[in-house]
Amino acid sequence: MRKFNNKLLGFTALLFSNFLYANDTLSDNSLEDILNETIELKSQIGSRDNAKNYLDSSSPIDVITSQQISSSGQTKLTDLLKYFVPGFNTIETSIADASDHIRGFTLRGMSSDQVLVLVNGKRLHTSAIFNEGTGLISSGTTHVDLNTVPLISIERIEILRDGAAAQYGSDAISGVINIILKGQNTNNEITAHTGVRKEGDGVNYQVDSFISIPLDYDGFLNLAISGNKQYQTQRAGADRRVEPAKVHTHVGIPDSQSLALVVNSEIVQENDIVLYTQAILNYRDTQSSAFYRIPESSRIQLSDGFLPIMDSEVLDSSVTFGAKGIFANSWNWDLSNVYGYNQFDYNSKDTMNFDLDSSSPTSFNIGKLIFTQNTTNFDIKKKIDNFTFAAGLEYRYENYQIQAGDAESYFGTGSQGYTGYTPQNEIDKSRNNYALYLDTTYKNTKNLNAQLALRFENYSDFGATQDVKLALGYKVVPKLLLRTTASTGFRAPSLAQENFSHTSSALSNNVLLQKGIFTTTHPVAQSLGSQELKPELSKHLTLGAVYQFTNKASLMIDLYCVEVDDKILISDKQSATSDLQEQIFAEYGVSSAAYLTNAIDTKTRGVDIKLNNNHTFKSSDTLETTLWYSYNKNEITNFNDILSDARVVAIEKLQPRNNIKFSNNYQKGKFNYLLNVNSYSEIYQSLGGVTYKFGSMTTVDINVNYKVNKMFELSIGGNNILDEMPDFWDRSNKYLGYDGILPYTNNSPVGASGAYYYLNARVKF
Repeated sequence: MRKFNNKLLGFTALLFSNFLYANDTLSDNSLEDILNETIELKSQIGSRDNAKNYLDSSSPIDVITSQQISSSGQTKLTDLLKYFVPGFNTIETSIADASDHIRGFTLRGMSSDQVLVLVNGKRLHTSAIFNEGTGLISSGTTHVDLNTVPLISIERIEILRDGAAAQYGSDAISGVINIILKGQNTNNEITAHTGVRKEGDGVNYQVDSFISIPLDYDGFLNLAISGNKQYQTQRAGADRRVEPAKVHTHVGIPDSQSLALVVNSEIVQENDIVLYTQAILNYRDTQSSAFYRIPESSRIQLSDGFLPIMDSEVLDSSVTFGAKGIFANSWNWDLSNVYGYNQFDYNSKDTMNFDLDSSSPTSFNIGKLIFTQNTTNFDIKKKIDNFTFAAGLEYRYENYQIQAGDAESYFGTGSQGYTGYTPQNEIDKSRNNYALYLDTTYKNTKNLNAQLALRFENYSDFGATQDVKLALGYKVVPKLLLRTTASTGFRAPSLAQENFSHTSSALSNNVLLQKGIFTTTHPVAQSLGSQELKPELSKHLTLGAVYQFTNKASLMIDLYCVEVDDKILISDKQSATSDLQEQIFAEYGVSSAAYLTNAIDTKTRGVDIKLNNNHTFKSSDTLETTLWYSYNKNEITNFNDILSDARVVAIEKLQPRNNIKFSNNYQKGKFNYLLNVNSYSEIYQSLGGVTYKFGSMTTVDINVNYKVNKMFELSIGGNNILDEMPDFWDRSNKYLGYDGILPYTNNSPVGASGAYYYLNARVKF
């Protein structure tokens, strides 16, 4: 791997030299050193026992602190997780329909719909968007829009890198992300951020504010507001379909603007009952493009060609109300209700419908996607000697809708760029499920920690499932923890996967034919052999160890294997091959079709290694150093449906197998210096029967923060300061290639926008 280089080895040597300085036990430290110890990081995820040091967990857990968040220079949650979590990958797409507006992600190489996201321990709903493309890491998924949560509202982020469906329910196959909002005793602050790309484009402005109001009995009312304006970057190549060749299409980060509001509050009653609420409201408007439509004399169209702009409006909200307390002097109880809503309003402009000729509008409403989820939970917990017993009930209601667009958007060949949703695509489907869980933890204060979790869940549309998880942690010696987990899991097909359809039309020999994605119950899909979707079932095994050299230095190693049966994918587009199929295809005017299918069984294996060290020098300067190595390999073990070779390559090789993260945070007086190095190994993508290699990449980020006084601080920094860019497509093509419109793959772990330099200002009060 050409960029896993000597510089990184040098950084590693520096890390180990720091361990030599830190190789003291707590008992050898002075009283002053002990008093200056960093408070241990506690995590609530992974166990329903009380929050505990994440290094003592029997499951692999990471914690990202508010200090790491504020000093990272990141403005979006997906980017932050990419820089701090091993095996977390997210990409920047162009000309990829809805994926340009809501970014997909993966954890441990597994798809984003196999990751459960919580806020303050409560389930966060997914987006209404269904990713139609078959050549992206988020293909065929519906997933949480992580960027709806502004970073200024977050106290910490807990990441459970382990299967947890038996604990938290559907989707928790590869892991769980728990976002903890800021609570009591938090500083008020206002921050301003501005940045620009090395090429002079991609200007970004963001203003955040956070206010905390103390209430009686340690209650609080917190309010966070975040506004962002992002201007596009342009990395397209010249369009050789027209002479002279010029840049017409947009490739890069799209224009967008967003506004977010977060409320988090606890009101403590005199009887010690706590009433709590949290609300996350987010509005986003994003403009991306399709390929440029070149002028053609054979049809009436906008003069000199045109570039269709996909203009989306996303409205996302999550509102939680709950109460918690203690009854019978021993049982902790928690009753809550979470209402989640996501609406994706799809529009296009600067485009037309060729079949309407000169009467065609130049803007269209493409349609609307809506997803609603309401989750009610009642949980109880009691500690008896060395045991903690927990149990709970959950009821969840979900609704998914597709609303048709303007009639002109789907008439004939439809609007250029993206064809509107038709009345035949319209859907309004609901389902419900209930769950019962039991969770028992045994903790011997000396060395043993054991956990058993059982969950029964029943869905109205596909039936019942039962899952189990066993976790064991044993301290062989006080410094060495050995741990293992074994679990089964499931992921219910999303309502979008069960009900999404989108058809587009094209002229072939003056005959109007339809193609697209059909539901499994549609006659066209059934003629191709579609079957009702089943849930994805998984088995998860983790073996690991944690060695704490000192109270400031630790090493974590975790090996894992995840087997998933009946992974849901979009099938390859197929044409009629039999007389019966030709008859059905002709009846519906279809030339080709795809559908959702439990296509494959997969196995994901890997290892995560984390070396962590905090060192305080005699001068009172501090250095926090972390070195991560992550390896994962996806493998298809069985085919339940036919997939093309290109799809196989995408599933097994489209993401980096190796990832190294090296982070250094040096505090000296009023200055704080941050250095991050992130290295990814190569990826492979197949197109037109040829598999292309895109080489490994290494990015370097820096941030220098200066505390002017207790209230005011400034920071200047840069992400990818060496301007690392992905390889060009190694092909000559008018659309893709080093001299084409889209020079870079959409799947690079490092986007094609290049270096980003920024300035931050923060006022605390």
